[in-house]
Formats: sequence, structure tokens, C-alpha cells
Amino acid sequence: MADKNKSRKYQYLIFALCSLLAVAACMVVLVVTVRTVEGNTSGTVEYETVSKTEIKGETPELLAYIKNLTQKTADNRFIKADTYTDISVDDNSIAVYGDDGTDKSLFIYAKNKMLGGVDGYYPEDYKGVFGTAYEGMPVIDLPVSLISESRFSVGEADENGNPVYNTDTGELIDPDCYFITLYLNADAVADSTVSALFSLDEKQTVADRFKADLADKCVINGCDISVKELKIFAKVNRLTDEILHINFEKIYSISADVAFVNELEVFGSKKIDFDYKVCERYEYRYAGISFAQTAVTVAPGDETALTVAAVIENDSVYTVTFDSSDESIATIDEMGYVKGIKASDTPVTITVTLEYLGEAFTDECTVIVTDDENLNNS
Repeated sequence: MADKNKSRKYQYLIFALCSLLAVAACMVVLVVTVRTVEGNTSGTVEYETVSKTEIKGETPELLAYIKNLTQKTADNRFIKADTYTDISVDDNSIAVYGDDGTDKSLFIYAKNKMLGGVDGYYPEDYKGVFGTAYEGMPVIDLPVSLISESRFSVGEADENGNPVYNTDTGELIDPDCYFITLYLNADAVADSTVSALFSLDEKQTVADRFKADLADKCVINGCDISVKELKIFAKVNRLTDEILHINFEKIYSISADVAFVNELEVFGSKKIDFDYKVCERYEYRYAGISFAQTAVTVAPGDETALTVAAVIENDSVYTVTFDSSDESIATIDEMGYVKGIKASDTPVTITVTLEYLGEAFTDECTVIVTDDENLNNS
């Protein structure tokens, strides 16, 4: 009993530590239990294979599916998104007219120095807080006529649509996810909805950034910028129909007259073409609670600890409770310890409930109480 009390005190310490860390975190993970009683282990459960929404992969179907999911995220006060922007220039796209190779190398050098400065124009952002629907969440509502190509796979796939497998385990990567890519055609650039989704009004701003950040290496004159490619990529948990992340990727073609200056002035003026890519990524966060284990086995009289993680806002008021569907077979205490009472062929459902901002979020874990030592020690 002394060891158990000591362990419980340790768990309360973990709770307190997590609360302190929550002040600086945007997503709070609450570790309810931190150990498994020696001699008891979790059972092995196969992944669920049935999708919540079955998708065949036709473009109209994909558009309707993505529209529905993004509309739900925009309307839901318990979903928020973190945004990140990656920028890059494809060195293979750089063409320097009248160049023997030296000028291209110089421009690549200058470009690499410049990208670090341009990166500051795209700060990380956090869209909304739990409890209030955020109006800035993107809703993808596009007609089929603006899509030139779509790609779809269950599990990760390469550019040719071939499944991608883990080199160590040989298993398909992310088999519980849909991967959806939408390529927009040339007409999409003039569409107001597309322009808003991709922030295409920044074209002149992009040119100005290049001019400013390359000023100590070269002067850019006559800079023409056009949209070369627009692409939307979405990764969706197919078991729950939850968007994990969406990428809005745009590639600009830039053509400019470049006059090298300062220490590079000796190389004169050149006409240079290159591609500039901006990828804005939305990573979605869903308020709720979940068990780390899907199912466990325990012997009569023994205990095992269940672990849950809650996603909530900073300094939130919440409660977490546990319930057993049959306490004559298995009980669970307020710290998440399951105790086997008697062996039974009937599985017991343990439910955890998070009360948060007037809503109840739940998850379930199956407990089997058995005398079979092979199961309890597998």
C-alpha cells in the first residue's frame, strides 16, 4: 500500500508540473497516470480499417468532401489551427542569360542569404482559441472547373501514386489517413475565392521583398512575377473525418533584370528567371481527450494504469472523470487505475469524460479481466 500511495503522490506531482507548463503552451497535454503496475501490460489491438466516409477519389467527390470538412472546422469553436509558412527557390529553375555558370552561382549565394530575411515576413500564427469559432479558418469551396488534376490515396503515396512504406517495418505509412491533392488550372488565378485562399494579392509584395533583401548584393529592375502553379494538399484522419493539416502551395515565376553591386559589381547586369515557392500550412488542433491504450488485460485482484491526454487551452477550467460499465468485473479510480475484480468473458468499457467549456468530450478503453497468464503477460 505504501508503494501505491507513493506512486499516487508522484502522479499528483506530474499533474501540478503539467499545469505549470501549460502557462507557456498552446496545447496542454495532461498525463493522468504515469506508470503501469508491474506484471500487467496492454493488449494488442489491430487498427480499424473502416473509414468514416468512404472515398473513391473522383474530383467532384474530393471537392465536396474537403468543402464539408473545412466548413465544419470554420464553424466549430473547439477546433483551431496553427499556421506555418515555408519559402524556397528551386535552384534548378534559375536561368541566367548569357552566363557561363559563374553568375548563377553568385545569384544562388545571394538568394540563400536573402531567404533568411524573407522568412521573417511569414511569422508563425495561431488561429483562434478554443471556445470561439475563428472566422479566418479557410473554407475550400471551389468548382470542378478550376481543378486541372486531383490525386487521392489511402496511406501516403509518392508523386506517381505508388504506396510509400516504412523502410524499417515494411508497413504502409499513415494507413489511417486520406491524402488528397488538388491542382488548380490557369483560370483559377483570376477567381476571387482562390485569390483569397492563396493570398495572391501579395504578388507585388513578394517582388518588393526580393528587391529589399537582395539590395546589398544586387539591384533588381523590371521584375515581372506571375503565378505558375497552385496546389492544395490535405491530410485527413479517415477514421474520424478530422483534417490533420492543409497546405496551400503557390509557385511564382519571377523574371528580372539583375545588376550586381558592391563586391559583385564586376559581374555586371544579367537577366535572371527563377521560381519562388510559398507554402502556407494549417495544422489543426481539436479539443478533447483520448486514451493512450485502446484495450488492456488485467488479472483479478491486480491493477493497471490507463493514460489519457487532453487537448485544452491555457489556464482552462476542466474536470476529468472515469467510469466503468460493470464494476462487478473491473473498477477504476479517479487517477485512472483499473482493478480487476473477477474474471469474465464480458469486456468492460472504461469511459473517460472531459468537461470543458460547457461541452463533454469522451473516449473509451476496453478492459478484459482474465486468469489467462499468457494474456496478462503478453
